[in-house]
Amino acid sequence: MTVFEPISVPDPSAESSAADFSVRVAEERFIEAMGLAHEEDRLPRIAGRLVGLLILSPEPVRFDHLAARLRVSRASISTNTRLLENMGVIQRVTRPGDRRDYFKINEEPGLLLRIVDRYRARQASAEEMKRALLPEPDAGGVVAERLDRFIRFYSILADSLNSVLAAMAGGDGNSRPGTA
Repeated sequence: MTVFEPISVPDPSAESSAADFSVRVAEERFIEAMGLAHEEDRLPRIAGRLVGLLILSPEPVRFDHLAARLRVSRASISTNTRLLENMGVIQRVTRPGDRRDYFKINEEPGLLLRIVDRYRARQASAEEMKRALLPEPDAGGVVAERLDRFIRFYSILADSLNSVLAAMAGGDGNSRPGTA
């Protein structure tokens, strides 16, 4: 298995074809877009850029190559790979006889399953609160209505995400990749 080497910053004056330059520019844009998208989700931009790079990497990428490719410090890579590993987004890969760390995108939906579990836990918490505060079915008025909305909201989120995961696993769904 080969290791995906860092790609240098595109140089339009280099003797590469226009297609190679176009692909590298597209890669840079995608990696940066992933960084910005993750930042909108209140994660570090570097974490999103790491995700973008690893999505585009056909093979696991060495730790030091991540830092070189993204042009950030090794400390930043260390912090953000640990964060993404804990979230279940990426995996650390080792190789016999090689002490260096490699990383790849986690192909399993572990993170999404953990999100479903969090939604179910929030739903259960709201149901427990409703039972504790409002032992009578018709009691509570506005508070009962609010708790019911939260219960329904988290139930719909968890059910919907489970449906998405099932569709992805089975190849079902209404749209093809690249369509909306």
